Amino acid sequence: MAAIYIIWSCVGLIAASYLGYPVAMALLAKFFRKSYSKSDIEPQVTLVIPAHNEEKVIAAKIENVLSLEYPGEKLEVLLVLDGCTDGTKAIAAGFSDSRIKLIEQEPRRGKMAALNSAVAQAVGDIIVFTDANSLYEKDAIRKLVRNFADEKIGCVCGELKYRNESLAGEGEDLYWKYEKVIKEKESDLLSLLVVNGSIYAIRKKLFEPVEETLADDFVVPMILAKKGYGLVYEPEAITSEKTAANTKEGIKQKARIIAQGLKASFAIGSVIISSGPLRVFQFLFHKFIRWFVPVLLVLIFIANLFVLDRPFYIGVFLCQILLYLSAVAGYILEENSIKLKILKIPLYFCIVNLASAIGLLRFMTGGTKATWEKAETTRG
Repeated sequence: MAAIYIIWSCVGLIAASYLGYPVAMALLAKFFRKSYSKSDIEPQVTLVIPAHNEEKVIAAKIENVLSLEYPGEKLEVLLVLDGCTDGTKAIAAGFSDSRIKLIEQEPRRGKMAALNSAVAQAVGDIIVFTDANSLYEKDAIRKLVRNFADEKIGCVCGELKYRNESLAGEGEDLYWKYEKVIKEKESDLLSLLVVNGSIYAIRKKLFEPVEETLADDFVVPMILAKKGYGLVYEPEAITSEKTAANTKEGIKQKARIIAQGLKASFAIGSVIISSGPLRVFQFLFHKFIRWFVPVLLVLIFIANLFVLDRPFYIGVFLCQILLYLSAVAGYILEENSIKLKILKIPLYFCIVNLASAIGLLRFMTGGTKATWEKAETTRG
């Protein structure tokens, strides 16, 4: 009976996170939706781009920024060179546009330190954060800032779309469509939990410097929520990025993000708790439980071994074996340039949870840090 209890308790937690949470948010949004006003405004905007050794993409990024449909006199671009040792600075310096200002950060201290430094020097009332490998659609900034017409809005997150050709990348694309639905429901409550680090905006007056080893896309919105401001999702403000070049690089990238998220959650635990019951509920079921799904999966597998004398649990065990074998098959086939779309969901599910396991281990052993080596991306 203990084994059966463990199995169904773990299954219940996983189901509550992946299925129950979206349903709960949909119901809350239906009955407690909060409205706010949008208007085509043109505030002074500062676009912040942290960059470490981005010589392969920085020219395309700057060209993309300069092509954005926003008044030139109201747009400042701060490019923070975080200990660059390649040609990033020389390439950026080759652009003569007066809107672009270079900030050199030596020695290398990581993304959060770069953001802290940039915001302190920014002149814009609205700060837009982006990544060097992220390309905005021409109206992205306009779409973001129109949400700030309402004074109760403190943070706006845009839509990240991935450009990919891999099987795992297709699985990730499907996952982000699922996350988009959740973001829409959270936004209906003005309570977006996390943002896309490559496209989000805040009011400068609300920014507080964040400890350098923490993740901005989790900590910054949590601080703003505690201040009582609304956090919303703007699906029409779109940016795109390429996915990691291969499964191994993708796992490394996700493990780093998860380790940073875990560290941040413990570092600002008091902020989360004091942000109210809704934020605590969101954090537990949208993030915290998901980080521990690999532990739950291991418990299910081990507990299942003790009830193989029952036909039903033989079937449960075989379903687990099929899931993991499907993921392994998808990985092997993809490594040999063969894609079977039916395998993309089990492959991505296992990739995410393997990354979570690595991230958990890294967090528990103190392996999180402010800087990292970025994953190579697919060529477009």
